[in-house]
Amino acid sequence: MICPNCGEEIADDLLYCSKCGEEVKLIPEYEPEIENEINGTLQDLELISLSDDDDFDYDFADEEDAQYESETDAGSSISDTNELPSLDNLREALLTQEDLDPSFLDEDADGDAYYDEEDEFDEEYDGDFLDELEDFEDDEDVVRQIALAIRESRFRWLYVLLGVIVIGAIGLVIFYFSQHVYEDNSSIYQANLAREAAAQGNYVEAIDHMEKALLLDDSDTSLKFTLVDYYFEIDEDEKALLMLWEIIYEDNINSVQAYRRLINYYADAKDYGKIEDILSNCTDQTVLAQFSEYLAEPPEFSEEPGTYDQVLWVKLSSVSNGTIYYTLDGTDPTTESEVYTSPIHMELGIYELNAIFVNNYGIQSDISNGVFTVDVRKPEPPTVTPESGEYTIPEMIVAEGIKFGVVYYTTDGTIPTDESTEYVGPIPMPLGHSHFIFLSYSQEGVAGEIADIEYDLTIESELDLQELINHLKQYNVNCGKTIDLAGHLQGGTTRYSYSIGAALKLDEEDKTIYYLITENVIDSAESSMKTGAFYLADTEDGTLYKAIRDEEEMTFTRGAEIKPEDYAIPDPVIQLDVPQSPLQQ
Repeated sequence: MICPNCGEEIADDLLYCSKCGEEVKLIPEYEPEIENEINGTLQDLELISLSDDDDFDYDFADEEDAQYESETDAGSSISDTNELPSLDNLREALLTQEDLDPSFLDEDADGDAYYDEEDEFDEEYDGDFLDELEDFEDDEDVVRQIALAIRESRFRWLYVLLGVIVIGAIGLVIFYFSQHVYEDNSSIYQANLAREAAAQGNYVEAIDHMEKALLLDDSDTSLKFTLVDYYFEIDEDEKALLMLWEIIYEDNINSVQAYRRLINYYADAKDYGKIEDILSNCTDQTVLAQFSEYLAEPPEFSEEPGTYDQVLWVKLSSVSNGTIYYTLDGTDPTTESEVYTSPIHMELGIYELNAIFVNNYGIQSDISNGVFTVDVRKPEPPTVTPESGEYTIPEMIVAEGIKFGVVYYTTDGTIPTDESTEYVGPIPMPLGHSHFIFLSYSQEGVAGEIADIEYDLTIESELDLQELINHLKQYNVNCGKTIDLAGHLQGGTTRYSYSIGAALKLDEEDKTIYYLITENVIDSAESSMKTGAFYLADTEDGTLYKAIRDEEEMTFTRGAEIKPEDYAIPDPVIQLDVPQSPLQQ
């Protein structure tokens, strides 16, 4: 501080000048020019504020001015001190009014909190807000100064209201734009809109939203399947199928479901050729296993093509249900070719096997091809005794084939196969004319040359063969085995029958010749089958015997005799006509 008397610097802790002794005055002396300047400035501020208010009472303003002048003349606080504060002091006073504002909590010198009424100067001050900003110092906080100016204005509540409205409008604009930004950039939101539209049947709109959702996030495969459904709903099948292929190309766990949707689509359209094309290019074993029924893979051979020194039985197989067609002459098979039902027998020779598979949906596979060369020795024909010729004394027919081979024979003149009757032992010579063909099969399954034998057996006997058979039928009735001479069993249509087809000698020393009677059973369909029971009849006297067959040696021996009384016709039961008593009547 500078001494106003001598200009000497006065220390801050002194109340007088150390040089001239002049007392330091804390309150400035009254200067009318400064007070008039302040009053003029305050009036200008009031006039500027009032100029914007159409409802301002100018008479009231004049009265306020007069009152202010009278109070000043009478001796205001400023007049009483005869000193007017500087502008800096005035600003400090105004700032003090902020602290005394009831809306702020302040502390007194003792640290106690208090509230004070708004300063009288603050009530009267109504300067314009923009004009007030020009008086702010540059080093003051701008926000604090703006808040102070608003608080000191009589229109402060209007400013607050306008501020709230502006802030709210800004908030609404921000919310509106953020909402649109969220909607335009949210895959979940777009997917939900798509589902809502689909629920209302508006699939075009649903597709639009779902496509947007996938543009934002194409990692959600479930959305792609949903979009496929929407495409099918409006018959956009091509787009749906392309979307399914897109899922398949992603090559993940959803590929199987995509394949299923594709295959079901073409199955409904009965386009099985398209299904076969899809599966033929598929490498996913899970898919191929699930839809193998639509596949038409070429048949597989159980044996590799090549040259063999043994007979082959080649099996053909396929991976799904259907029919296999094949040829052995090198020609291409068709659905008119031989149908495969059992292993193909290949003996001596060259076989060019071609086969195709046709599944249940009519899809035809490629051709499987293989050339098989079988080079094995063909067995010699069996040795058969006795030789062909005419006989009056029967002999047992014996056939001897190759070692480890099997001999088959027929009696109807046809060439035997491995399904014909197998020769297991001596065969009684048939009565009359007979024609035997024997053939050996090697261990490798090669069929040999045939042995063709014919016999004519004539037995000199006066016995009636039909009478012998009738004796056996009566014997069965007497034993209770059958219920009538037709040979019917109790309670059914099945019956026994008998046939005399051969003659034999039991041994070389015994010269007796016997007819061999075979028992058969005939069912309701007239199918005949041997029962395994045999009988012998002496060709000279007709004595009947039960025959015993040795299954290993295939020879016969004579068993128990069936005596005439055993097959005698029982006497008829005579019922006497006895008069009935009155009680019986």
